[in-house]
Amino acid sequence: MTSKDRFGLSIASACADAASGYDAYVREFLSYGSKLRDLFAVVDACPDAPLLNAHAAALHLAFEGAEGWAHAQPYIDRMRTAAGAGGERERIFCAAVEAWAARDYWKARDLLDALTVRWPADLCAIKWGQYHAFNLGDQAALLRFGERARIVFENEPYANGLYAFALEQNHRLDEAEETGHRACELAIDDAWAHHAVAHVMETQGRAKDGARWLNHCSHTWEKKGVFIRDHNWWHAGLFQIALGREDLALKIYDERLWGAWPEFPQEQIGAVSMLWRLEMRGLDVGDRWKPVVAQVRRRAGEHILPFHDLHYLYALARAGHEGEACKFMASLNAHAETAPAGAKDFWRGVGIPAAEGVLAFANDDCERAAASLGRALPALHLAGGSHAQRHLFVEAFERASAGQTSGRRAI
Repeated sequence: MTSKDRFGLSIASACADAASGYDAYVREFLSYGSKLRDLFAVVDACPDAPLLNAHAAALHLAFEGAEGWAHAQPYIDRMRTAAGAGGERERIFCAAVEAWAARDYWKARDLLDALTVRWPADLCAIKWGQYHAFNLGDQAALLRFGERARIVFENEPYANGLYAFALEQNHRLDEAEETGHRACELAIDDAWAHHAVAHVMETQGRAKDGARWLNHCSHTWEKKGVFIRDHNWWHAGLFQIALGREDLALKIYDERLWGAWPEFPQEQIGAVSMLWRLEMRGLDVGDRWKPVVAQVRRRAGEHILPFHDLHYLYALARAGHEGEACKFMASLNAHAETAPAGAKDFWRGVGIPAAEGVLAFANDDCERAAASLGRALPALHLAGGSHAQRHLFVEAFERASAGQTSGRRAI
């Protein structure tokens, strides 16, 4: 039995109800909705559908923690068993998920790139392609995926938001802002478009505009998933910091950035990033590090994404337990030495120097922090993260270069 999704693409071994459930998932995924987990019931009712199992596995892998890999495994097993039932597009997507599960993010990106050249109507595959391109710091691929979304789905809600963020990350700021506003005309709740426009305003130093913009959009986030709620409020906090309102940024942290899902790695790195920034500006954050560090300890040794690792390392060092941070650094070095050739080059040239700089900065070794971060910064985009997120490391470098300490206080 083969059904089709609302874009006319085939879903092997799926009934009409399953196809409808898949369409609902795609809309939730593109809109950052809060009902993504509904897909699991759909997939469990169609265990022989390879594409559905692949997407269920992808959702778990996107948790970005070791438990996500564990929860993905049953769906990957079913995907493998059923893979022959799907068409070529479905087989390519399944292969991309296989590569992702093996932590070959480069292969996953390339497979999704090839898939969406041939089937640009697969808007969900485009979004997953952008996810990998972003984590690999591949702005050119991010834009390629975004352009396909825009060309095929110019008037489809949420497609323009994908394109707007890709434009911003490629420094095409005026186009990004225009496209982001166009996205919001099509779907007022396009939180990724809200995010893209906020990035433009942050890059251009328009903190007042940015604060007003996100305040205007924020009423639509309450029905969204944790990631986009946290992340857009994180951007709102950055604008308050830029305006010298650190007390309001801390209020946003307490009310919006920490506590919704503390086990979620994205919530953890957002918290580390905000607390680190606030302390560099002399704010006493009290005991807010303690619950964050408690969660980060669970991530030691996972090494799923280097951008996350840099935040985890700082949190452990910030906790003042030198042994834990040193152990994490040793684990990171071991991970770098066993990485595939391309990844090994990244770790040697960028990842390890950045980690050494982060650790030195946390320990108030300004000379070493400046030297190590200075070595890493020219290619730090390869660690993933956005311009705004990576600016944290620029700030630490500038502070260390000026001989200023981390600003930390005892926990």
